[in-house]
Amino acid sequence: MIIKFAFALLFLILAKAAAPGAQPRTYPPSPDGFKAFVLNQTTVDETIKALGTPAADKVDKLDVSKIEKWLEPKHKEKLFRHLIYKESPDFHKIDLSFLEDKLVMIDLEFKKDYKPLNLQKIFVVGFAWLGGPASLPDKPGQYPVVFIPNHFPGYYNMVGISANTFIFVNCASAGQGTDPGRVERTRQISRVLEKK
Repeated sequence: MIIKFAFALLFLILAKAAAPGAQPRTYPPSPDGFKAFVLNQTTVDETIKALGTPAADKVDKLDVSKIEKWLEPKHKEKLFRHLIYKESPDFHKIDLSFLEDKLVMIDLEFKKDYKPLNLQKIFVVGFAWLGGPASLPDKPGQYPVVFIPNHFPGYYNMVGISANTFIFVNCASAGQGTDPGRVERTRQISRVLEKK
């Protein structure tokens, strides 16, 4: 219930930030976007029109964590325009990254206590735990070995995969407990960056 309210509030912020008379596009939950922002479609101008001036606007490489083994080396080059927003009630930071004026990564750092088991409600894709017997496979787009953890370390990861997107998730628990804790960060990465 709190999460639904948080996402409704984010939508209202996006709608208010839009130019007068303009209505931002909205999409249902999807692995390929977040609210009005869609990977491989949304442009820099559309983003600024919807959210206003970012707290930071810079060109840099992508911070993709362990999923880098699935991506072309291009992600390590300073080719990506980052629009970073910090004025959000639900997120510490929203980092939207563009290549050739198209959105290729959505990086969300969560403020709210969002449960890892609820990720499917936002992204409409299955998630696999990483750790224990399951590490990220070498071949891009393959889910790791399926296992159900019976305890959680202080920090761990999950991965979700769609036809167009890789989703890498950082989670934190109380450490060595049975509670999976909370989502700290999600990265939705366009598969146009996938290693061929």
